[in-house]
Amino acid sequence: MKNARTRKSVQALIPASILALGLLAACGSNSDAGGSGASGGSNGGSAENTETASAASGTASGTATASGAPTQDTEAFSISVASWNLGDEPLGIVKAYREAFEKAYKVKYPNATIEYKNTPGEAYFDLLKAQMASASAADVVQFQSAQLPLFAKAGYIADLSDMPFVANIDGAPKTQSSYGGKVYAAPFDLNSNGVWYNRKLFEDNGIQVPKTWDELMQTAETLKAKGIAPFAGGFKDAWVASMTVSVFLPNEYGSDTFEKDVYNGAKKLNGPEIQAAFNKLQTLVDKGYFGSNALSNGWDLQRKDFEDGKAAMIIHGPYIGGLVNSEMKDQGGMETGFFALPSDKGDPTLSVSVGVLTGVNAHTKNLKRAKDLVTAMHDTDAIIIRDKDAGVFPAIKGIEIDYKEIGNKDFLSVLGSTKSMIQGQFMPASVGDVYAKMFTKMLAGKAFSPSWLDEADSAFTRDKGLVAPPEQ
Repeated sequence: MKNARTRKSVQALIPASILALGLLAACGSNSDAGGSGASGGSNGGSAENTETASAASGTASGTATASGAPTQDTEAFSISVASWNLGDEPLGIVKAYREAFEKAYKVKYPNATIEYKNTPGEAYFDLLKAQMASASAADVVQFQSAQLPLFAKAGYIADLSDMPFVANIDGAPKTQSSYGGKVYAAPFDLNSNGVWYNRKLFEDNGIQVPKTWDELMQTAETLKAKGIAPFAGGFKDAWVASMTVSVFLPNEYGSDTFEKDVYNGAKKLNGPEIQAAFNKLQTLVDKGYFGSNALSNGWDLQRKDFEDGKAAMIIHGPYIGGLVNSEMKDQGGMETGFFALPSDKGDPTLSVSVGVLTGVNAHTKNLKRAKDLVTAMHDTDAIIIRDKDAGVFPAIKGIEIDYKEIGNKDFLSVLGSTKSMIQGQFMPASVGDVYAKMFTKMLAGKAFSPSWLDEADSAFTRDKGLVAPPEQ
């Protein structure tokens, strides 16, 4: 039987009828901009890419209109945004999103210049941590849920509990945007990893979506016999290996409190739960279900094998449906489907989280302006532009998007009907690194040994102080 509480929490994020939401209306007048308006500090000789977009246009009156619209702040100033995912990319989706929220921002700040400090990949998070500690971070910063408790506890990010978006977040987004009863970030996207499949390959080979673990194994065997890799592998990239392992864990935890129990010492990471997950991964490796290039392929080639029909399934997040359809547009697009990884213990469990959080540097000289930029970055029109074509799903309730991909509609349906949990809240990043290393060893030909998990347990014990403890 499904856990009614956790199921309802996900359904609350994805209501059947989604109401329209306008976040920018509550911007208000600027009362604390003052001073030179300089951004939150220099980043020295970092490897980040800095771009500038001028938001200046039109003639500002500087006074309220007869209709009561907010007054404009006509001062020329610069404000900075740091992220790992706001750089230009080939599909132009990010560029279009930036232009949309810049347009929303300049309604109030016509002479603002937005500086983008983008550092791709894992290097961003190390850089951001150092900049936060030295009070030299950008005015607005994007990060992930694992960093929020640390930043909030240290006083690095501003309390956003009075922001208009707060009334429209619930469930996992509310939990992962909050610390100590206060909201410190705007959640951008709803994230869950599972199994995406090539709809045409399934149909052409008479394959139904597997509902149980045994059916998944039979599906994989059928595909392999036809010369099709069941799963696309791209584990040269450590993050893909770590993410893949994470998909197998919730089905084995046995309860929503497993990670909290580990934190409190009632469970161990070298116990039977995590062993069961790695035993399943070992089965897939032994049977060759990840394909012959699993360890030599990176994320780009993994995706290409899936798009070219060399592999029928790929384990990844919600970005897959929109991304592969866009990349295959010259061939008429690619229709996908999505399902939760089946369990051999009954109904599956999905981990639901927020992929991107947007907060304000507590040391910024532009607190009100920075808060208003966060609001603009979550403007309804801007989010629709970013999410619709990228296949991303809003974490803020009330944003209606008509996704063109069947796979994206599948994703929303699965999230609304599957038991869910929030994974990784109390796990330091080093544990995921150990899991990725273990999985890579298995792909290289070494058989999984339960003793390997002793390293994960040691990493947890050593680094548990780096994560915020469960709130009692």
